[in-house]
This record gives sequence, C-alpha cells and structure tokens, in this order.
Amino acid sequence: MTQHNNIAPAHQTAAASLDLMPFVNALLRAKWILAAALVIGAGLGTWLSMTTPYSYVAGAKVSIVDISDPGGVSPDDRRASEVLTLVEHGFVMGTTRDNYAEVMMARLRSRSFTLHFLDTHNIYRHFYPAKWSEETQSWKDGFTPDIGESFTRFRDEIRMINVDEETDIVTVAMRWPEPTLPRDWANMYVDTFNEYMRDRTTQEVVRKQAFLEEKLRQSDVVEIQKSIYRLIEAQTAIMMLANAREEYVLEIIDPAARPYRSVNMSRKKKIIVGGIVGFMLSVFAVLATTLLLQLWNSFQTARALHNQNANRTDFS
Repeated sequence: MTQHNNIAPAHQTAAASLDLMPFVNALLRAKWILAAALVIGAGLGTWLSMTTPYSYVAGAKVSIVDISDPGGVSPDDRRASEVLTLVEHGFVMGTTRDNYAEVMMARLRSRSFTLHFLDTHNIYRHFYPAKWSEETQSWKDGFTPDIGESFTRFRDEIRMINVDEETDIVTVAMRWPEPTLPRDWANMYVDTFNEYMRDRTTQEVVRKQAFLEEKLRQSDVVEIQKSIYRLIEAQTAIMMLANAREEYVLEIIDPAARPYRSVNMSRKKKIIVGGIVGFMLSVFAVLATTLLLQLWNSFQTARALHNQNANRTDFS
C-alpha cells in the first residue's frame, strides 16, 4: 500500500509535464501572427506563380528499326548460287553492329546531330527572340548566337530522351514555356534524325560504290569481278532501302501532340501551398518558442530551489 502511494505522485508529475494548455494558449494569443503568416505565405505563392513561367512538355514515342538484314542482302540469307567470300561478308555486314540500338541512341543524343538540328531549323531564334527580326528573317545588328550556350541549354533544359527498359520504346520529348513549340520540335527532331541517318547511309554507299567501281576497272580476274558486282548489288539494295523507307531509323509509334496542361503546379495550388507553408511555419515557431520558454522557466525554478537549499545548508 505504501508502494502505491509512492507511485501516484509520479503519474501526476508526468501528467503535469504533458500539459498541452500552455501551447494551446500560446497559439490562441498568436492568432493574428498566424493569420498574418498565412496571408504572407499566400502572397509569396502568388508572386512565385506570377513570376515563374508555365512549362509544357510534348513527346513522340518511337522505336529503333532493326536493320540486321540490310535490305534482304544479308550474306547468310542470300539464295544466289555463288558463295560469298569472307571479304564480301564483312563488306556488306559492316554497316550492322551487335550494339546497333545503343549506337543509334548515342547518335540521337550526340552533339553533332543536336547542332545539325539547331542549325537546320534555326532554333537559335527562340533562344534570342530580342535579337531576331521576323520581318527580315535575320539577326539584328549582325548578332551571332552563342552556339555553345544554345547547345547546353537545349541539351539540359529542353530536350529529354528516355528509353523504356521493358519495351525499348524511346520517348523524344521537348520542354518549353509555350505549348505548340514542344510538339513541333519533338516531331521535327525525329524526322530530322531519319533524314540525317539517311544522308549518312547514302554518302557511305556512294563512297563504297566508287571504291568498288575503281577496283572493278583495275581487275582482270573474272571471279574477282563477279565478287565486286555482287558487292555493288548489295550496296545498291541498301541505297534503295534507305530512300524507299520514310521512317528509316526511327519508327514513329505515337507522334507528339499539343499539351494542354503545363507540368508546373497551377497558380491556385501554389497560392494554397504557400499559405499552408506560411501558416505551418508560424505554428512551429510559436510552439518552439513556448517550449523554450517553459524549459527556461523550469531551469530558473530549479536553479532558485538549488540556491535556496544551499543557503539553508550554509545557515544551519
């Protein structure tokens, strides 16, 4: 029974230490401060919503076309009576790689193609609108855009290329404060890349055919001439394939469409979130101040009791 009486005061002390009324009273006393913080937070949210431009994103979904069989001229699949030599096999299949998809993705992101895209469509004028004259379609006062800055901005802030690891679907997306340009740029980026790779293939085929024709004129051996003719035939097939297929490297699955909603938080949400953040910060400040005052008062009380007990001991 004596033990029970000793425990009861401990419960009362714990209950007293957990008294929430001082905090509630502090919040009630600071109600105007909380209201002002709410208004200030909402005002900051309004300012941010007015100064931060909207950002729109549009993307085209594409897949990389497999050209492991270059126009039906793969040496392993030929039905001709002649057997292709090792040299012919390497000459025809030299255009394909085991990591073909990775190489195409690297070229899609490459600096050379990115600059080619910026130059072909004069994207620079959108980066420096104040320096571009729409009437004369030229730069004002002989202005020259900064190529390096434009490339870095386009690569880091505008263009986004993502690959779905499960389906290998590639998304070419663009970001811009206006909704129409991202759609146009994403579609143009895909079309321009197909044309870019088609031109590369055409130039490579022309170079190889010129080399083969030169060797054909220099050779008098019939078997070598037959081999060279087969190689020229293979290169001609590759050329025909490149020019006959519009979606040469990237096949468009879903073209980019005009976005009707920005990726940013709406202005109403920014205002609401700003008000809530301001209110919660002020509540935290009031509660923290109240807690610190209580701790300080407790420290002062304990210190006064300690000094009082010390004085009684010295007096006795």
